[in-house]
Amino acid sequence: MPLDASIEKLEKPAESGPRPHGASVAFREEREELERILNDPEISRSQSLVRFLSFICNKYFDGQTDDIREYTIAVEALGRKESSFDSHIDPIVRVTARSLRKKLWKIYSTDGGSHALQIVLPLGHYVPQFVRPNAPGAHVALPDEATIDASEADEEAETEQSANSAGAQPKARAGFLAGHRRLLLESALVLFVVPVIFLAGYFFGRNREHAVQPVAQSFRWGDPVWSDEFNGAAGQAPDPTHWTYDTGSHNEFGNQGWGDHEVETYCAPVGANPHGCDPRRPNAFLDGSGHLVLRAERNADGDWTSARLTTRGLKDFEYGRIEARMKLPVGTGLWPSFWMLGSNFLTTGWPASGSFTIVENVALTQRTNGIGPTRIRATLHGPRYYGGNGPWRDFQFPNGARVDDGNFHTYGIIWSPGMMQFYVDDPANIFFVQNASDLPEGGQWVFDHPFFLVMNLAVGGDWPGNPDATTPNPAEMLVDYVRVYRIPPVPAPAVQWQPVDVKAGASVASVITLRAREYAGRVHLGCSIEPAAAACSLASSVVDLSDTLSQDDSLTVSTDFFSDKGRVIAPPGRYKMTITATTISGDHSQLTVPFEVRAAE
Repeated sequence: MPLDASIEKLEKPAESGPRPHGASVAFREEREELERILNDPEISRSQSLVRFLSFICNKYFDGQTDDIREYTIAVEALGRKESSFDSHIDPIVRVTARSLRKKLWKIYSTDGGSHALQIVLPLGHYVPQFVRPNAPGAHVALPDEATIDASEADEEAETEQSANSAGAQPKARAGFLAGHRRLLLESALVLFVVPVIFLAGYFFGRNREHAVQPVAQSFRWGDPVWSDEFNGAAGQAPDPTHWTYDTGSHNEFGNQGWGDHEVETYCAPVGANPHGCDPRRPNAFLDGSGHLVLRAERNADGDWTSARLTTRGLKDFEYGRIEARMKLPVGTGLWPSFWMLGSNFLTTGWPASGSFTIVENVALTQRTNGIGPTRIRATLHGPRYYGGNGPWRDFQFPNGARVDDGNFHTYGIIWSPGMMQFYVDDPANIFFVQNASDLPEGGQWVFDHPFFLVMNLAVGGDWPGNPDATTPNPAEMLVDYVRVYRIPPVPAPAVQWQPVDVKAGASVASVITLRAREYAGRVHLGCSIEPAAAACSLASSVVDLSDTLSQDDSLTVSTDFFSDKGRVIAPPGRYKMTITATTISGDHSQLTVPFEVRAAE
């Protein structure tokens, strides 16, 4: 592992390439500390901070510190477009880094001060350090907020240093870890007088004047507007007013096996069936104890049969909280899934129709890059991001829980205009949030239209690999219920922003503040400028107001940027900024503020 308990080793330059993992205890401790910090409310409520810290730490763990540069952070972690990002124009990385340093300082200055291991983001660099402030002989001085603001006033200096972070790292580490706070303050005085192109430090200081108010309430969801509790006699087929079936063998569709080279034949408990299905042994049935059973089984011919249920043609959904309580089977080649497919897929095709997987799991074997029984995955698929390239996130069960343990687990999504929030076991336990700004370059957000539900237990395929002698036969996926809730009205928070001094050909960063009257949850943010010769961007397009009534986000106004039509330079003149805040119910508030772009001096 790159770091152990000694400060001397911390001061050595980082090396690119795979790192030794001999210090497995230190490696585990570093991973655990990262997980603690990512779950701290100071960090977890900001998508941009979570992505930034996760990206730089994972690169560090993999020994790829050469990749921790401003450009890679902006494109791979913060969602900036690869073809148009210019660090001289867009200061998103520096603004986010400054916010992260402040949050880390706050955490370790309060409850996190007792942590044996602490994460440090050195001033002027983006390669993280894991330090032991209480180790014998260690004297680690954490810079306070004033030092962070002053020392980062010259963003051009930081840009130059971060581009060569691997080479400059030993000097930064030695200066930081030696605890020479006096030198840092002297450097800050020098940097402070250098011209800057944004006033983020001023706005962060100004917004500390308002108090953060805790919120104890949550959404009141009411009763489901659609559900199936699967109550019925043992052996009974699922409710035909709720579910229909996709049937067919893996030899159909040009021998593509449902598009993923799966090996099962999907059967229905009623009606005509493909060859190999046995009506005496249905693959979808009620167990008489309030559960739906989806059974995958190898028949006498050695072929696998299974079931795929869908609400297509019976019920479409657009937005809401949608969840299923399930027990998933575990075994080589098994691929249980609960997902939704765009109702227009017959006319537009897939992935243009869009689809999103609420939960899926495949075994972890030497032949696959599966995820194993202690994790599940949620994924989005759309134009230019589908299959293995779709945005996804894994959820790790705590305390040794598994998808096939003695308990059912609930997998769900809060689906709202422009945003999706995936959760496990509790709608407050969000582990994955996605919106249009998270998509890869060229991707289209195709999730604001009707979708239908799909549940299936696939066997084999490109991801899980084929079953083998260890695969359970039969394998069963149990569903306790499927429920859909309407999103209750959620009033949008008020938006506050003060115009900033903007010069033609430059960019300026500022802070916007959201103030809610009551619980607002996660709020989707967007901004636009008229005329379009100037552009705006947000550090995070989703702001978490789940446990506070007031939250800040950083906003950058750019007058020199790249668009699909090439470079755009805004002329001096009058402009107006419109910022829109949208809650999960679609309620929104807008703030439109005029501002002036002045001629460059």
